[in-house]
Amino acid sequence: MKTNRFFGLAAIACGAVLVMSSCTANEDSPVVPEPQPQPQPEVVNATIGFEEAPLNADGIWHGDESGEKVDNYGSEAFACSYKEDIVNFPVTWTPAWASWSGFGASNRTETTFASETMAVDQFNNITGKAHSGDNFMVVFTFGEQITFDKPVKVKGFWYTNNAWTVDAILNGDGMTPGKFEAEDFLNCVVYPTPAQEDIMSGARLEIPLAKDGDYVKEWKYCDLSDVVAFHNIKALSFAFEGTKKNDYGLTTPTYICIDDIEIEYMK
Repeated sequence: MKTNRFFGLAAIACGAVLVMSSCTANEDSPVVPEPQPQPQPEVVNATIGFEEAPLNADGIWHGDESGEKVDNYGSEAFACSYKEDIVNFPVTWTPAWASWSGFGASNRTETTFASETMAVDQFNNITGKAHSGDNFMVVFTFGEQITFDKPVKVKGFWYTNNAWTVDAILNGDGMTPGKFEAEDFLNCVVYPTPAQEDIMSGARLEIPLAKDGDYVKEWKYCDLSDVVAFHNIKALSFAFEGTKKNDYGLTTPTYICIDDIEIEYMK
């Protein structure tokens, strides 16, 4: 009986020690704050429509002498840029040659081309209007790129043929004999530049402007929403491929008209 009573007391005493130790440990533990919800970045969806482009009296913009002075094969040129939202459209304007390259804006409604009025007619598109609004962009590049101030997803854009390009398709370009036949083609090729430096994309998008004896006559939509290569990019480059060419390259006028570029980015 004594032994049992001692065991019982020992057990009670031990239990008390354990309880006291447990309480002491809880009191000394640091207080962990409840996790707070973090603000989520805002997703911005924008459509670039060129409605604020500084057009001149002829309804065009191809840069001017307000830009940065640069050398263009020995002639003084000016590097200009039109910016809308976070998108930059560069133009190189060379007064001595009365020439430009890059991304020029237009609101012209003429649909034809004549060599006598080339200076303005190269800003005509085959539909005679923008896809929406009044203005559209004429692409005629020699290395210039559309660039973005931060990584974007390009969801798509609208495009159509330039009037000078169509004139060459129908009537010949004066350097390569004859109009386009069924086997002739002209493509605009768009290259995305990934925002991450360690990703080598190598992606290319071919946009047929003329093929199988026909050509683009209306505004058409280029849907890139599911094309991963155009997600998280920092620039777009444009080039052209076709069958009408000589030793110096394509003889078909290398233009495309674009409008309403749809982008998505994190603010």
